[in-house]
Amino acid sequence: MSEDIEVPEARDPFEKRIAITIAIIAVLLSYITMRGDNAKTDAIIKTNEAANKWGHFQSKSIKQHDDERALDIIKSLPTSPDLAPRIAMIEASMKKYDDEKGVLMNEARALNEEAGVGGKMNDRCDFAALFLQISVVICSVAILSRMHLFWYFGIACASVGVVKFFF
Repeated sequence: MSEDIEVPEARDPFEKRIAITIAIIAVLLSYITMRGDNAKTDAIIKTNEAANKWGHFQSKSIKQHDDERALDIIKSLPTSPDLAPRIAMIEASMKKYDDEKGVLMNEARALNEEAGVGGKMNDRCDFAALFLQISVVICSVAILSRMHLFWYFGIACASVGVVKFFF
């Protein structure tokens, strides 16, 4: 029952070079895939944070709108000296909401831009990973066919993937 598992070995230098090439490509592939996953996660987090900021912005807009309606109602009442402090308080509140909305808008836009950067990085990593996966397959075909041309083409595909990752 204790049969030894037969592990194939590279028989000649050509097979060894291809095996090393595939191993290097696999390491690059795992690194690029990890970077893409991290970029995607960061983009999702930034998008959620931006959505929260836009929701907060909307709540400030609603409160400001309520104050505007209250001010319209108070100003339609007969003039009374005791209304002046109330009008000043509502106007100050409206100004505060306006200032807060400006800050929230800028923060939300910045978060949207950061999410876009993460999304673009993820797209680059996906494209690069595709070329690296194709290069592994092509290099594997080089071992089976014993043709150097497949090996060179596999290296070229891997190079395209690495270049796409950086640019």
